[in-house]
Amino acid sequence: MNYLKHVLLLCFLQAFGVAAQGKLGFGAKVSVDGFFNPTVKAFKIVEVEPASPAAKAGLKVGLDVIEVDGCQIPGCPASKAKELMDKHSGEILPLLVKDADGTISLVKIEVL
Repeated sequence: MNYLKHVLLLCFLQAFGVAAQGKLGFGAKVSVDGFFNPTVKAFKIVEVEPASPAAKAGLKVGLDVIEVDGCQIPGCPASKAKELMDKHSGEILPLLVKDADGTISLVKIEVL
């Protein structure tokens, strides 16, 4: 069963990467729960490109994303999270993030 979750996660991440319309400039480790209608269980920032829209907005490695454009994590359907992150150039992607000490902040990334 663990193997199946990893395959599903890879499919989700690959589909997300292909669907992105604009440049955000960050990478994340996303875990999902469920098979037919997976939900996002965790979303952690693992990479932020220097001088990218994400870096300029203040996104940092190690932050946990707890909400994507109003959809709470854990619990956000994976398909909805993918759709919400599929922004075009000039649009804003709001992410509610939590750092290691529990501080919560809103990061607004303007997509290139």
